[in-house]
Amino acid sequence: MRHPLIIAVFVFIVLTVEAHAQQLPFKVSTLADGLEHPWSMALMPDGKMLVTERPGRLHLIDPASGQVKSVGGMPEVRAESEAGALGLALDPDFASNGRLYLCYSTGWTLAPANRLSAFVLKGNKLSGEQILLDDLPGAKWHNGCRVAISPDGHLFASLGDATAADGAQDVAQRRGKIFRLNRDGGVPTDNPFPGSPVWSFGHRNPQGLAFRPADGALWSTEHGPDTQDELNRIEKGGNYGWPLCRGTDECGKLTDYHPAIAEFEHDRTIAISDLIFYQGDAFPQWKGDILFVSLKTGRLYRLKLDGDKVAKTEILLDDEFGRLRDIAEASDGSLYLATDNGEDQILHVTPR
Repeated sequence: MRHPLIIAVFVFIVLTVEAHAQQLPFKVSTLADGLEHPWSMALMPDGKMLVTERPGRLHLIDPASGQVKSVGGMPEVRAESEAGALGLALDPDFASNGRLYLCYSTGWTLAPANRLSAFVLKGNKLSGEQILLDDLPGAKWHNGCRVAISPDGHLFASLGDATAADGAQDVAQRRGKIFRLNRDGGVPTDNPFPGSPVWSFGHRNPQGLAFRPADGALWSTEHGPDTQDELNRIEKGGNYGWPLCRGTDECGKLTDYHPAIAEFEHDRTIAISDLIFYQGDAFPQWKGDILFVSLKTGRLYRLKLDGDKVAKTEILLDDEFGRLRDIAEASDGSLYLATDNGEDQILHVTPR
């Protein structure tokens, strides 16, 4: 027989959770399941979704039906630990040219690397790989590999330090960097280091890139080692400190250091992942805010900004679905979240 006190506590917890859920302006449903470590989502002009799976797969998901189809023509991928098929972005002219950009891990354990390539999607198959950056440093961990297109049409990609931290401070090395390229792979003439794709340096493992619509500024989320995951505003030629400086700490070791806008948290890591600037009408009270997800704590965060400062932080989800890897906004303003637990799903966040 159950003890009355235990029953009472259980009922209290259930009622508390239900009351909290009713206060939230959204509900969460499952769009697709049966996935394995989805890493990056990209919304196509017709509303369908492309999703990379870290083991080396690409899927096409129809939100209207939840149907998941495999896309053929994927390159050979080094899938181990955090390495695999990672960042994905669509060309601004994707509707007419089918071009997309993929950052993925290559080689094997004795010679690990990463690569940024362009492909063309025709029907349900990739073709015509154009390698844009090859032989990028790689490892089992800290590969970065988030991809984004700027408002002015440049291609950006992040790369972690690939577990060799000192290289992040050397602009001649490609580890621990954020890159900027023309979409054909050429190096823009106005990059900060002539002839180099490097846009910023001193990064440990940046896994989120997003451009603020209001001013086109690039922002990034970055994994700290054991504390102080970072939210950064990325400046041209900026040094973000790793491994000499971290978080929002003052740091006299570097004269050109850009400290983080915010850190999460000072005494631990939340394993911060991708971010967006919300622009939709489904949640008008969020417009212009940063939304980001975390792995270790399984959270969805909302940040209200005052200029370049965080004025308010709100946790919208707190480990209800385990690790959260990616976030994307649909054309109707609803949200998609990708879990990263091994047996995974794409979640759909809609107004209540």
